[in-house]
Amino acid sequence: MKSLSYALFSLFLKGFYFTFFMSLLFVFNRIGFILYTGYYKHALKNPIFDEIIKTLFNGARYDNRVVSSLAILFILIGLLGLLAPKHQVKMLNIVAYFSIVIILFLNIANIVYYGIYGNVFDENLLEFLHEDTLTILKMSKEYPILSSFSLFVILSVLISFIYFKLQNALFKPKNVYQTTKPLKTFILFALFSLTQMFYINAQLSFVGASLDLSIEPAKDPFLMKITPGAFRNLYLLARNYRQSHNLKFSDFAKETPLEVAKNYFHLKENPQNNLYDLLSQTSHNDSLQTIQHVFYIVSESLSSWHFNPKFDSIGLTSALQDLVKKEHAHMLSAFIEGAPRTVKSLDVQITGLPYINDNNLVNSGVILPSFPMAIGNIMKTLGYRNNFYYGGSGIWNKLTSFTKKQGFHALYFNNHLLEFVKNKPYHKPIESNWGVHDNILFDYILENTNPHEKTFSMVMTLSNHAIKNVNLKAFNVPLEKIQQFVEKAPKSENLPDANSLGHIYWYDKVIVNFIKKASQKFPNSLFIITGDHFDRSYEYAKNDLYIIKSVPLILYAPTLKPKKISQVGSHLDIAPTIIELIAPKGFQFVSFGKPLFSNNTTNPPSHPNYALGYEAIATKDYFYNPSLGLRYLNENPKEPEDKQNDKTEASKFYQQLESLKALSYYLLYHGANLKD
Repeated sequence: MKSLSYALFSLFLKGFYFTFFMSLLFVFNRIGFILYTGYYKHALKNPIFDEIIKTLFNGARYDNRVVSSLAILFILIGLLGLLAPKHQVKMLNIVAYFSIVIILFLNIANIVYYGIYGNVFDENLLEFLHEDTLTILKMSKEYPILSSFSLFVILSVLISFIYFKLQNALFKPKNVYQTTKPLKTFILFALFSLTQMFYINAQLSFVGASLDLSIEPAKDPFLMKITPGAFRNLYLLARNYRQSHNLKFSDFAKETPLEVAKNYFHLKENPQNNLYDLLSQTSHNDSLQTIQHVFYIVSESLSSWHFNPKFDSIGLTSALQDLVKKEHAHMLSAFIEGAPRTVKSLDVQITGLPYINDNNLVNSGVILPSFPMAIGNIMKTLGYRNNFYYGGSGIWNKLTSFTKKQGFHALYFNNHLLEFVKNKPYHKPIESNWGVHDNILFDYILENTNPHEKTFSMVMTLSNHAIKNVNLKAFNVPLEKIQQFVEKAPKSENLPDANSLGHIYWYDKVIVNFIKKASQKFPNSLFIITGDHFDRSYEYAKNDLYIIKSVPLILYAPTLKPKKISQVGSHLDIAPTIIELIAPKGFQFVSFGKPLFSNNTTNPPSHPNYALGYEAIATKDYFYNPSLGLRYLNENPKEPEDKQNDKTEASKFYQQLESLKALSYYLLYHGANLKD
């Protein structure tokens, strides 16, 4: 009989063959997708050869993770087969045939699905799977479902035949007494293991790459969508469906949806109308001044603690502080974050849907509607062209399809910026692991904004996200002065390091430089600046409720002198604030938030003067959540009785926050029609 060493050597050789064959099968599947849907069905708008090659390469990095899983299964079955040598070949052939069938089936199904829905596997698949047989048969007449299934069967047989024919040619039966040195077998095992590690981690490293963040996708929307592949899309869909469908309304409120709505909106009886009707508002704007351009800038980790006077000696946010001193600028003293991380903050600010839980909306396991309270949809109704700018990947968080669904006409991301910087003398490095740096992003916005049409530009910056690698010295950031400041500070304060503070300093100057240039080029503009969430680099601050929940809100409009309605707000209040300042009087819109400023100084809209944020509420006097209690914003001592009254009031506001989350959940999973 064959030696164990030789049997293992032969198994790992077959494992290599299996791995490379399946990798090629994935590549040919994606090529078929591009040829059929991209070219034949004209889904490919920009058939640039380099972009197609990039898609094949990036797609292979996703697919190889699936291949590696199948290859490991192949080896495990082969090892079991050593216990029954006569059946080992048959067992391995079954694994190979199964792999070929599942790869072909899902990839062909993905192509057919794209032809029906104009997208790769997404939440619409859940609806398709729940269709009755008659409906699917009717669809098969309109779409190539039956012909595609026939193609799948034919290709399964043909490719399996090729696999086994080639396998027989490569691995002809040898002398049953064949032996192999153990060292040779061990080396082959090591090479096989390294190959699988490379496939799984998608890079030559012991650490796995986050492909959704790290790859530079093709610009073409079709190529971008098909890059992750059928297996990745199906995995995300299944994971999100499982997570989201464990949620129940009772997880958020003890009352019925109608009772929650009654209490939240302070109604005398249970509402009979649609939730959107209850959220309907009207603009009070009586200004004759037209705002041609709106720049809504969500700044990575821009936090209220950046404006603490303790940092004034190094000029940490000196440029923004000078800006808010201008006649046409305002800064809210108490503004609360709507979510704990960038993706969730964008979910809230793009859709206008309050924070529910830590699942990204695109991963919620339901078909996302185009929300009427989404800022993009409202601005589109007002006749603005909506552009979303982000220096990172367009694949991240399905940003392309997500922003389009919520009313944006275009998304500009790292590919556009990398094309823009060619032959321009920007300081290197021009990008971090997350994407292209903010100074380039702002320059691109200046050049890309059409002065002859009304534009709404929503911007997400990224340079202040770890890893922070801006060439600060090239921008004359006073790093030595900042370093001395950090060293002189008491160690108990545990300040961020000089590099982190240097990036805050750098961004402060970059964004104000952009605002100055943009306001000169586009004088009839409105600028909104906020942070996505608290800057977590300040370790010492993590027990301070105000610091960990507070981000700035800065408003600047060179041609407006709006009245401040409220001294406190949240991310949900930004969209209605913009609408109140730019929309004509009487314009109706939907929002969970309330305007914070108005041009109507005599009859402005009302604001409740408290704000509901992420796991906390805020008033002009304090921030509160149940676990950390009250955090007053001034140091004036309060009587115990007053503190108790404040706590009672804060608890009621926090109950409003719980009701808000419940209504948000209901709207996402059950729609706007309220029922018990």
